[in-house]
Amino acid sequence: MKRIGILLTVLFIASLTFAQKGKVTSALSYKDAGELEKAWETIEQTIDPENSRSKRSIDWPRTWEARGEILREIHRKGKTDIVDEPLFKALESFKKGIELDDKDRFTKSIVVKLKLLQIDLSNYAIKNFQSENFDTALKSFEKYLEISNIPAVKESMETEVLDTAIIYNTGLTAYKAENWEKAIEYFEQSAEVGYNGPESYQFSYNSYQAMGDSAKAVKVLKEGFEKYPDSETLIVQLINYYIETGNANDAIIYLDKAIEQNPENVSYYVAKGSTLEKLGKEDQAIKVYQKAIEKDSTLFTPYYNLGVIHYNNGVAVMNEASQLPPNSFYNHLIEYVVKTNKNGFDVTYINKQGNTEQKSVKGNNWSTHFESKPNSIVSLSAQTNNKNDVVNVKIIHQNDILEEAKSEGDFVVASASGKVPTKNTERIDMYEKMLEEGKQYLEKALPYMEKAYEIDSTEMAIMESLRQIYYRLKMNDKYDEMNEKIKSISK
Repeated sequence: MKRIGILLTVLFIASLTFAQKGKVTSALSYKDAGELEKAWETIEQTIDPENSRSKRSIDWPRTWEARGEILREIHRKGKTDIVDEPLFKALESFKKGIELDDKDRFTKSIVVKLKLLQIDLSNYAIKNFQSENFDTALKSFEKYLEISNIPAVKESMETEVLDTAIIYNTGLTAYKAENWEKAIEYFEQSAEVGYNGPESYQFSYNSYQAMGDSAKAVKVLKEGFEKYPDSETLIVQLINYYIETGNANDAIIYLDKAIEQNPENVSYYVAKGSTLEKLGKEDQAIKVYQKAIEKDSTLFTPYYNLGVIHYNNGVAVMNEASQLPPNSFYNHLIEYVVKTNKNGFDVTYINKQGNTEQKSVKGNNWSTHFESKPNSIVSLSAQTNNKNDVVNVKIIHQNDILEEAKSEGDFVVASASGKVPTKNTERIDMYEKMLEEGKQYLEKALPYMEKAYEIDSTEMAIMESLRQIYYRLKMNDKYDEMNEKIKSISK
């Protein structure tokens, strides 16, 4: 009886084991029949630790392999209502199957399915990337790389294969997800093996910058440039970095290298000219901008920047000149006064314009006044038309007598003349010289500004500058025309 009892027990246990393993087969049959909900429900029963019948199947590698297959099918059919993120769970199932396969009976077939899973993960990553679901895309790419690093998968390869494109794409996805640390991790890997090297270094730089680590950012940028000295991507980034951080001298060094590598790239000349301006080297900047125009005469910026340099210099000189002499240097009041004892005399004088003018006066007094510039000649004479008369003439400057004369007798003449005084002749000469210098700067600016306006007639800054130039150069017709254009736009 005891032997029969033992035999029955063994048979019962064997039947339970067979029953549970049979559920694995049933789950796969449901999958093949498209009944994915039943397939999932059945396979989950085989790994339920609360189910005493699953003790055998839960440690069977084939159970986990089958579970991974079902999860892949759920993904392919889009049945995410059955289970969320089935591909990620499929990977865990396949890994569990390999872990339990101590007799190496199922590992080879699981490795095949893992390679198929990589294709699924890659497609899923791309789909999510395009939909801007960057976190999910990142996880998908990372799961792909995780499979490549599974020892059994590595051993199945005849030669070691590095998924360089996937590594780079994982970095790009992390970058898009603003996961800067992971972006750096993967871009450094892709840079190390030379896949999209310049771009990998640039994205690493951008990631460090986003993290606020400028020191590491510029370090990785320099490393990239040393490795790829012909890369425009990296040299432009270095130039921008030094310009943005105010290191204009370093920017010039790399701009010169960039021009040496690609002398036809006009943007380098424009950037160098702008940087030289920041260093106060306007003469050098002008030459570089002119070189840019020689390379491409259709660009707006070099014309505009040249115009601005000359315009600003002209306005600065003119403003300085306007502060030099007070108005009194140019608004000297001159007054001519004639008095006689008897009525009737003729007066001759130099007027405001510097011309000689004559008048006949019927009464016994006459006066006139005007504004005159310093150092101008003033002259006044009067002759009486009577005998035994007295003639008095006075030239008054700023309420003070500058010159005067008196004559008595028959038909006598009294004359006085002199120069309008000035307090500082040298300052006046300097003022005139500065005004002329400012005018010359504006005349230099004009053709560049007009050419820039020809290229882009919508730029308000150009229109404002031209209006000011026309005004200061007394080009009244053009000033009126530009003024009307500005007014019509401002309405």
